[in-house]
Amino acid sequence: MKSLLGIILFLCLFSLNAFALEPAINIVTYHPLGFRVDDTEQGQRVRRLLEKIQQLGVKVLILNVRGHMITGRGSEINSVIPESLRPEEEFHIRALAAYAKQKGMEVAFRPILLVVGPKGEFPYTEKGVTWWHGNIEPKDPVSWFNNYFKFHERYMMLAASVGAKWYSVGAEMHSMTSGLGSRKPKWRFGFPDKWVTFVNAAKERLHPHSVAVTYGANFTDQFVLENAKRTWGGELEQWRHDITFKPKSSKETLHQNNMRELWRSLDFLGLDFYRSLGKKTSKYPEAFEDLANHLTVQTRGFAQQIQKSVEQIAQATGVSKEVGLQEVGYRSVEKCFVSPYHYEGGTEPINYMHQAAAWEALLRASAEFGLYGVGIWQVLVDEDTDLLENRGFSPLGKQPVSEVFRRHFIVQ
Repeated sequence: MKSLLGIILFLCLFSLNAFALEPAINIVTYHPLGFRVDDTEQGQRVRRLLEKIQQLGVKVLILNVRGHMITGRGSEINSVIPESLRPEEEFHIRALAAYAKQKGMEVAFRPILLVVGPKGEFPYTEKGVTWWHGNIEPKDPVSWFNNYFKFHERYMMLAASVGAKWYSVGAEMHSMTSGLGSRKPKWRFGFPDKWVTFVNAAKERLHPHSVAVTYGANFTDQFVLENAKRTWGGELEQWRHDITFKPKSSKETLHQNNMRELWRSLDFLGLDFYRSLGKKTSKYPEAFEDLANHLTVQTRGFAQQIQKSVEQIAQATGVSKEVGLQEVGYRSVEKCFVSPYHYEGGTEPINYMHQAAAWEALLRASAEFGLYGVGIWQVLVDEDTDLLENRGFSPLGKQPVSEVFRRHFIVQ
């Protein structure tokens, strides 16, 4: 009987969460109308890039659209798109979604929030604190959530109109979901109850159009304090701790119940995966296969950690969830796997083989532990990076990593 129930549960999970099991890629533009596929120079560039993306076996294009939060403690949130250009932006995104469908790909929406200063300064540092969306502390959380929803709602309606695969209500917003825990007692608790309300409002708008609703928690080299001991894994581990620990006060009990409801409310969980796979001072194998095997030891360990944490959460909540990696990337530089969270730029030697080996290790572990949803970071559609040698994250125009993706993503 137990095995039969297990099979039934697996089939139900698979049918409800099949959207989490496909290769995807994050695409980004810094121009208001950059997501376009018309006959302009930009439109022709985007079409060329999308065709190369399709050739990798990618099935989902993740559209990263941006909003600005003004200071780390403010409540003002604005789209980066001027109001006068928003109808045109929506027109071009609809056209891009239709073009992608012709190429056998779907779209997903991933609005992301950047913290800027009063004059648009980015990154924004105030009194020694560099603010980003993972450590924000709005003084008026109610106004913040109202403004955050207004920013999202337009994109929710757009996602519904094009029949998007899924929609992410946020990414890496650690301080606002679980809170920062014992690592920062003054911001111990976030606002999971308000996220539940937010997610339910999103589902009201998106579920009638078969669009799944998710959130992207970070899985990084940040620690969570548990009984004065450090557990590494960032926001995911804070969720796991807060959902499973034994509360010692009514406030902790309420927070735990709200965190459990947040988990239950999501259609699947996204993760932004940025874990170091080695040390900068270490020497690594020179051959691709040897290096990939070496790095796979680490990626398997991290995948197993994710699996165990998700299983503990499922046991505590009574609800299992599929897990998809919404964002993970490796730059095209030497030892890119040591600090994968570093931005593009710098002067490190270009090394396409190291990028390919890191991806090979990550995809092996993803397949072995069922983390099949992989959102590659990133392709900037504003530049011809597919035609020029570069240190960036993009796999386009780079034979070693392109071969890795085709081998894993395309059914032979």
